[in-house]
Amino acid sequence: MPFKIHIVDSVKRYTDKLDEKAKKGLLQEPQRGIVMTPETFSKVFSPERIKLLQKIHTNNITSIYHLAQELEKPYEVVFRNIKYLKGIGLIKLIQKDKRKIPHLSGIVSIQMFANQDVET
Repeated sequence: MPFKIHIVDSVKRYTDKLDEKAKKGLLQEPQRGIVMTPETFSKVFSPERIKLLQKIHTNNITSIYHLAQELEKPYEVVFRNIKYLKGIGLIKLIQKDKRKIPHLSGIVSIQMFANQDVET
C-alpha cells in the first residue's frame, strides 16, 4: 500500500473537507499517510533524511551500520533519523540475526496540491 504525504496550506481545512466527504460516503478506501504544511515538511524531510531514504531505496542495505557507512555519517545520527522515520511509518526495521535492516514501508507518494481537492 502506498504511503501518501499530502502537503497542504491548512491541515484543518484539509481534514474538514475529508470529514465532509466521509459524511457523504464518498471516501472509498483507507490510506496510509501524513498531512502536513510546507513548513512541517521541510523540517521532517531534511536533505539528510531524504538522502537516507534514497540510499535505503536504491542500495542493498544490510544494516543500520552499513547505511551509516554509505552515508558517511555517524551511526548515532543515522539511527536517530531511522527511529524518527520509523515512528511516522516511512521505514520498517527487519531483524536478521543481530542486525536491524531498514526498509521503506512502501512506495512513497508526495502530493503537493492536496489542499485543492481531497482525494478519495
